[in-house]
Amino acid sequence: MAITVSVYEKAGLCRGRPIGNATFKAQNGIILANVTWTHGGPLSGTSHVYSITAPIGWPSFDLIVDAPTYQTWKFFVRDGETHEVWLSKA
Repeated sequence: MAITVSVYEKAGLCRGRPIGNATFKAQNGIILANVTWTHGGPLSGTSHVYSITAPIGWPSFDLIVDAPTYQTWKFFVRDGETHEVWLSKA
């Protein structure tokens, strides 16, 4: 399974433009792991939607989303979930 995440710029209280250059890491306690991802997923075929493969043996963890010129966002995920993330400008 995988986690599907669409990433957007936060525009006040609204969803802004899509972000197509996000990066991801997984954190479980004090362990930080790189994750693999591909563009696209069940939400749409565009570049701001990512399909993220969970680390082996980690059914749930904190996902860290980052993109150049944006603040990092960390939130709890479970394998198989779908999320939408709004990143604020740094």
